[in-house]
Amino acid sequence: MNIAIFDAARYWSGGAQRVYLCCKGFKERNHTVVLICLSTSRLNKLLKNKIKIFNIHPVFDLDFLAGIKIFYILLKYKIDILDIHSPKFYWLGLFVGKILNKKVFITRNVEYRKKGIKKIINRILYHSCDGIIAVSEKIKKYLKEDFKIKDEKIKVIYDGFIFEKKQPKNIRKKYNISNNEIVLSIIGRIEKNKAQDFAIEILYELIKNGYKAKLFIIGKKEDEDFYEYLINKIKILNLSENVILTGFVSNVDDYIFSSDVILCCSYYEGLPRSIIESLALLKPVVSTDAVDEYEVKKLPSLVKIIKERNPKKFASAILDLKESNVKYINDFLKNFSYSNMIDEYLRFYSR
Repeated sequence: MNIAIFDAARYWSGGAQRVYLCCKGFKERNHTVVLICLSTSRLNKLLKNKIKIFNIHPVFDLDFLAGIKIFYILLKYKIDILDIHSPKFYWLGLFVGKILNKKVFITRNVEYRKKGIKKIINRILYHSCDGIIAVSEKIKKYLKEDFKIKDEKIKVIYDGFIFEKKQPKNIRKKYNISNNEIVLSIIGRIEKNKAQDFAIEILYELIKNGYKAKLFIIGKKEDEDFYEYLINKIKILNLSENVILTGFVSNVDDYIFSSDVILCCSYYEGLPRSIIESLALLKPVVSTDAVDEYEVKKLPSLVKIIKERNPKKFASAILDLKESNVKYINDFLKNFSYSNMIDEYLRFYSR
């Protein structure tokens, strides 16, 4: 197959990681892969000289000039399949793909739900494409509820991971963190939805109750105003010595391995990559109910969902899970393997 993948992540994200693995996996299976992404995307660096990459940034949903460029690319590389991973390309990719009578798939990474006229318009979008890939059961459920899509048209394909056999590094010494301190990590771009401010409140609750604790905030700054709000909050709570903002890091496994508990504080999520990465390293996760309970039932008992945004309840769960010691994980990891994800995509494309 000749496959074109579209992604509009400006920098790096869980969605961009999925695109990277799809491009890599399809190429390894001897399919022709073309990537259309933004010029700022880290995918340009990771996939340079490995596949054909084109930088296109639509100004609006049906940007005519961007559409002409995409039209040319699809013809030149005889594309059979379009897989669109970002809303910025949904309508444009669908429109051009259908003009050329190509199969168009949409990968849905987030649960954001539409209302009113936007909901009606998006119903046309989802019913016009050939298939929808949802990254979690919760997203599939919402798509079916909101847009009356048939079950067979939506496929849940979990994020795939290449589980390295190499041992991650313990980086506590690098930050002068003693073994008797509780280390928390929250992973993701710094913006309101990820709610790093709530993670700071949880840290403050632990310290207020006499525990020595540190918090790694791992991720690139996305929202300047929210970032400044975080810095002020850290200062007001006198946590400057306890909060470590790492910025973007490529060695996320080292930070997870060096942590006691991983936090997911988001308001909206599918099934975050950070949860699976943490479980692969036998690290417990405490999450808001942004992660669906149905999804968590499939995971080992290292994940606890707290429905109320209450720092005390999160702190209590952290102290309980910190002592967890789950050794059975291999069967679970098979469902989230990189090769399994690629197999699922190719089967869905070919149906």
